[in-house]
Formats: sequence, structure tokens, C-alpha cells
Amino acid sequence: MTEAYELTATEGLKAVEAGNLTAEAWTASCFERIEDREEAVLAWEYLDRDSALAHARAIDRSGNNGPAKGVPFGAKDIIDTHDMPTGYGSPIHAGNQPSRDAGCVAITRSAGAVLLGKTVTTEFGHRFPGKTRNPFNPAFTPGGSSSGSAAGVGDKMVPMALGTQTGGSVIRPATYCGAVGYKPTFQDINRNGVLPNSPSFDTVGIITRSIEDLALFRSVVLEEAMQAVNPPDISTVKIGYYRTPNWHDADKATHDHLENSATTLAAAGATVIDMSLPGEEDYRALHTTIAGWEFARTVAWERLNRLNQLSDDLKDGRMQNGVETSYEQYRKGTMRLELLKQQVDDALSAVDAVLCPAAPGEALEGHTRTGSAIFNSLWTMLGTPAVTVPLYTGPNGLPMGVQLVAGRMKDRRLFDVAEAVYGVLKQG
Repeated sequence: MTEAYELTATEGLKAVEAGNLTAEAWTASCFERIEDREEAVLAWEYLDRDSALAHARAIDRSGNNGPAKGVPFGAKDIIDTHDMPTGYGSPIHAGNQPSRDAGCVAITRSAGAVLLGKTVTTEFGHRFPGKTRNPFNPAFTPGGSSSGSAAGVGDKMVPMALGTQTGGSVIRPATYCGAVGYKPTFQDINRNGVLPNSPSFDTVGIITRSIEDLALFRSVVLEEAMQAVNPPDISTVKIGYYRTPNWHDADKATHDHLENSATTLAAAGATVIDMSLPGEEDYRALHTTIAGWEFARTVAWERLNRLNQLSDDLKDGRMQNGVETSYEQYRKGTMRLELLKQQVDDALSAVDAVLCPAAPGEALEGHTRTGSAIFNSLWTMLGTPAVTVPLYTGPNGLPMGVQLVAGRMKDRRLFDVAEAVYGVLKQG
């Protein structure tokens, strides 16, 4: 018999609608899973069982028919909540209590979803790891910076969690933790009440266990009509196979899985073409320049007043990049990026989706690093939507996924194509 915590959001909603599940029972089941697994996974920074259950009971009594009625969810601990502390992954802000919910949390709650707690983040959503472990093997990293959100969803503690991505902070941990991750088109999801990192790139993302759930929660957070996933026949799909300029940074397992994916899709009838993109030689430097300059100003107060409480990873990484970058260099970078976005949009219009690595390999062993965002940061910088789906297993028995990308504002089409691609690859 399937336990309620095992259900995807869409499956659970159907059970609620049919009268076979209540919001309270669903929430209680998730907390039972958390109690069983949290000691090993450490996905949560803060939990409020009593308030969540009281909220779920109120939803059951009220007859709330919101589009996310009763769905338990988590929110990354850089996303403000009026009734739970938001510490930004830093001892500087331990116990910080916002006075209002971030827009994405307020909207999700108003749709009937039940917030269980705050999920662990890396320091300021950057590199220095939090306490979370990979749910498939606690000796390995869950990735970052949305580490707790990915681990909590991947371990079936919760069917959905909100995260953020400035480089690879949704796609990579989702891949490492066997979840489905989604980075929307830039600025689609409102960032009010979300700690800034690099505002030119910061994107609120969604982590679930199905593409169908991505479609559901995109509709929820955008307050738009529900739109079901409608996968096309694979024979009508055109895929751009993009190894990226960083192909040499990926391991053999990633190479093998991506090559096999391209071959399998072609054999199933998809049109698969090798592709390149304009400006490839500039991607890494542009992200470093723009993200660094902005981040150093975002954390100016901490940098100038609490420097000794910041990790060396933060001080010697993106912050230092920003301190060493001039305003003139930053502005030249943003102007170059605007031109590239238009050129890449034109290139992506020739395909339905791009197939590329989601990460250099499976999760890294140990807890001092969260992994490289080299296969994600270019898409974050370009503002394109990206989805990762878990399909493979790496040499250490950990999940591995593929990443699918589409042109800006083609998120719904990306869901449809991702469902079609997943349907082919999960059988092949």
C-alpha cells in the first residue's frame, strides 16, 4: 500500500479530490517520513509540525478548493516566512524573523499548500555547505545551494519545495538527489522576499518528483489557469544535442549517458542535431564578472561589518571576484550579455529543446564541496528555462539526470517536450 508521503503532488491532489486523503493525513504522513529520515539526511533548518497540522486541519474544515489544496511543501531558508525564522544559511542572521512571507510563499499558501518548514541552504545561497546529506548515500553531498529542498523532495519527505538558482543551485542538487528540478525563465517567479545573491541571475525554482508537478506549481506561483502537460509524439520533436564548451569537465558516465540519450531519442524518431551557440567563449567570464560584482554589493553590510563571520569559501570566491571587478567591467559585461541573449534566442528557436549535461557527474563524496555549476550557470545567465529529470545511476549508485533547455518564455513547451523525452529515455 502506498503511503501518503510517497505521492507526488498531483497524485495526492487527486486522492484529496476523490475523498481518499485529507490535508491533515497527508501532512502527518510527511512528518512521519521526516521523523524517520531527518537524522540521516538533515534536510531541514526549521520545522513546525503543530502549526502545519493545524493549518492542514483548517483547510480540511474550510472546504478550500485551491489548486494546491493540502500539498505539503518546503521553502529554502533564504526565502522569507512570516511565521518561521529565515537565517540565510549564516550565523550572522540566526533567528532572524521576517515580518511577511515572500511573494512565492504567500501565493503558494493561498492556493491551499501547507508549509512544513524551512529547508537547509548553503551560506547566503553560495558555496559553503550546510549540514544536509545526500539521501541516497549520506557520505556524499546533496549539492547546493538548494540542498535541503532537493534532499527533502528526493527522499520523499515532501512532494515539492521552493529553491533558488544563481548558478546551478536548483538543477544540480535536484540531479544529485534524484528529483525533478526546474529553473524558470528569468523573472517569471516573483523574487520579493527572497535574499538577493546576484540580481541579474537570481531565479526562484521548483523541485518536485514529476514534470506534471512542475506544470502544476508554475500555474500556482504565477496565479494562472492550470495547464496540463501535453507531450508531443516524439517523432515531431527536434532536439539540439549540446555538449557545451565544458564537455571535458564531465566524467565518462555523463558522456556515456548523454550519448546514449541522444542515440535513443534519434532511434525513437526524434530529430537530433549537434548544436553550438554563439559567444561560447565568453560564458564563464561573463558569469564571473556580473555575478561577482553584484554579490559583493548584495552582502556589502556583512562584508564591511561582519567579515570574520563569513566563510573563506564566500570571501575568496564570488565576493572576491566582485571586489576585484570594476564598475566599467561589470557594465561592459551586462551589455555583452544582452546581445548574447538575443543571439541565443535565435539559435534556440531552431529546436524544441536542448539536451545537455545537468552536472559533471554524480554527487561528490564528502561534504566540503557541493559540486560544479559549470553546466547550469550559462543557462541561468541567459535566462532560459531548464528542467532536469532523473534517468540514470552513476558508478557509485547515485542518481544522475539529463538537462533539457528551451528558449526564453517557452517553459510550457519545455514541460511537454521533457515529458515526451522522459517517456522515451526511462524505457531505453
